[in-house]
Amino acid sequence: MIIKELDRIETTDKFEQAGYRAESQLAFYLNREFKDDPLFLVFNNLRFEKAGDACQIDHLVLHRYGMIIIESKTVTTRVEVNEFGEWKRWFNNAWQGMPSPILQAQRQGKFLKEYLETHVETLRNKPILGRRAHFTKMPIDVLVAISDSGIINRPKNDKLNTVCKADQIADKVREIVSEYRKIDSLLIFSLKSAYLFDMDEVPRISSFLLANHKPSKVKSSLPDMNSTPRSSAPISSPVPNPSTSKPIATVKPASLQKKIVSVVPSEVQKPDIKLKSVAKSVKLALTNTCSHCQSPDLSLLYVHSYFFKCNDCSKNTAIKNICPSCGDREKIRKSGLQFFTECEKCVTSQLFYTNP
Repeated sequence: MIIKELDRIETTDKFEQAGYRAESQLAFYLNREFKDDPLFLVFNNLRFEKAGDACQIDHLVLHRYGMIIIESKTVTTRVEVNEFGEWKRWFNNAWQGMPSPILQAQRQGKFLKEYLETHVETLRNKPILGRRAHFTKMPIDVLVAISDSGIINRPKNDKLNTVCKADQIADKVREIVSEYRKIDSLLIFSLKSAYLFDMDEVPRISSFLLANHKPSKVKSSLPDMNSTPRSSAPISSPVPNPSTSKPIATVKPASLQKKIVSVVPSEVQKPDIKLKSVAKSVKLALTNTCSHCQSPDLSLLYVHSYFFKCNDCSKNTAIKNICPSCGDREKIRKSGLQFFTECEKCVTSQLFYTNP
């Protein structure tokens, strides 16, 4: 169930806008998978402050066995991780080093545990016998999602299961919780004991996270992404045992009256997402004609490079696509009968031509 929608950001920085589109894409997938599932509480774009420090989490999933932090990265080309866990990405026709998003998410998890532990007496129940459970023992799993159009080069000695495409994240989340559920099951013998929230603790923690979110104060001018306003729906029924299907209860504090607006762009809200969304309008190649006979009956082919083959006069027409924004040469990417022009510098992709 979606407890917090993605905050709208306002910025003119193209890299921040690209990051916003990546988070919007992942928020769309999480919404589609978990919007009606009361056992998974999803928070998009949380930010906490403590003792002069701050922590921003792209996506957080709260469940009865702990939490899952999902870090989304705008990688539309290629990312590579070596056997030492070092990351690099292909950008502007060259490899560039980048910080490990896995370590970044792990640091966020450490901050979140310490932040929640300072409020453990109000968030966790004290049992009649024994000691109160602490957040320091709570498992926080980490996942990293890259853009759907990106390519992951994994190390030979590690499958790197925590890194995947955005459209695979929902399945990964369910797999993680399923493993904890097996440990907790009486039918499975295990030396491990599952960390488990009480039925009334999950809604209390959910309300606490929502109430203590501190939005970043960034002001500029991001164009309207054609998002549809949507308020986060509160959850009112109690938290069930995972073996039941009753919803997890959560109550939004009365002091939190602000309206949460959905920021999922309309380009992302499609059943079959293969491209990152772009703020500018897409210009379809409706005027492509043969340079020799001006016939529009063309087929886009590839030998050493892409070119148009005229189906009437059988002659070839070269293709030279220039990005209208930055002036760089655009690349062509094939997907079935469709061809897309992409600019790495502007992080854009648009439909160029469809073969008959």
